[in-house]
Amino acid sequence: MKQKSQPIMSMMKQIQNDFAKAIFNPNEIEFMKNIRESTIAPEFRLNIYRNNILQNLYRALEITFPAVWKLVGKECANNLAAIFCREEKNLPLTNCLDDWGANFPRFLQSVEPIKHLVYLPDIAKLDWLKHMSYRAPHFKLINCLKGPKELEFAEKMYLIFNPSVYLFSSPYSLKEIVDLIERPDEKQNINLQSIECYIIISRQYHRVIIHWISQDMFQFFMSIQNCLSLIHAYEAVCKTNPDFNLHAALQFIRENHLLWKIKCTSNTY
Repeated sequence: MKQKSQPIMSMMKQIQNDFAKAIFNPNEIEFMKNIRESTIAPEFRLNIYRNNILQNLYRALEITFPAVWKLVGKECANNLAAIFCREEKNLPLTNCLDDWGANFPRFLQSVEPIKHLVYLPDIAKLDWLKHMSYRAPHFKLINCLKGPKELEFAEKMYLIFNPSVYLFSSPYSLKEIVDLIERPDEKQNINLQSIECYIIISRQYHRVIIHWISQDMFQFFMSIQNCLSLIHAYEAVCKTNPDFNLHAALQFIRENHLLWKIKCTSNTY
């Protein structure tokens, strides 16, 4: 009885899987049987593909994490990217490299030679959130917070930030590092201190903006983001700072176009 041949699609999938293994594992030689003989050795030809793919991955990470590349230098950063790409769990899951890189900040925490750069994972996390903010869905700006009357229904009012808004805190003074990156001619060195910083990130008119805010403001915005009503968010921050200026916080939201929707019980504006 004639043996059934393997379906073409199944064979193609197997070849693709073998190709991926060969690209990311130079010791994998099983795939070589699929490369036709020519005047150029199969190993050399495969290395061309391997180099092109890896260089594209390194470049994608550099675009997403520019601060990391500037801080440690291109050679060191590319070596970190190479180590990162060795683990299959870190490789892209889609054909869009803009979706890729969320694991990179956590990976940096585990690299022994850069353990002394304690702030680097947080800088990478900040880069990632800026990237996510830039790629957030388009949204329509609203400006419904106009004055004291808005507080009449504060207990039933829920503020919803636009999709580009991200909040982040770090135990390190990241502003010093960001200033060094953005203005290297003005700032030659930094005095890194263990002083917590609080950040809100948003996209305004196709540009990502970061604001360095107070701990109280951060706590208030976190409460809003965690779906507390306006009055409950205010009460929560007043436990640590009874003098918290609610009107200043609402003005900050308004001036920086952070608001997307206002939800009042069953109504959304």
